[in-house]
Amino acid sequence: MPEESAAEASKAVVRQYFELLDRGREHPVSMCTDDFKFTVFGFPTIGLQESIDFAKIFFDGIPDLTHPLEELIAEGNTVAFRYRYEGTHTVELMGAPPTGNQILYYGIGFMRVVDGKVSEFIVSPDRVTLMQQIGLLPVT
Repeated sequence: MPEESAAEASKAVVRQYFELLDRGREHPVSMCTDDFKFTVFGFPTIGLQESIDFAKIFFDGIPDLTHPLEELIAEGNTVAFRYRYEGTHTVELMGAPPTGNQILYYGIGFMRVVDGKVSEFIVSPDRVTLMQQIGLLPVT
């Protein structure tokens, strides 16, 4: 497959991953390889089951959470992206009682696509803004 076609196919997989994530309100297991790895910068890399549990924590605390993609850049089977986290903090999250606050913060990440599935997901969310919006850190 030519490099440009592989890149476009990889971007399509990433778009579908986020569509299924937001529509299903849970980790899109069907979009992942058996050896899927998930890394949030600053934390150890985890596997598929742990990433399912991780997603549940955020969908429980922000039940209307969505991840709109703002930009995708791909080379071969690697896709870099910039996206938003949007929703309403209506349930306890990370020890913070529900605030009813609208949540809006950004993240950047990379996904590696193998045979039409995500094999690796690396992300760097703006945790400081999230923690300010749910009342765990003061707004400066």
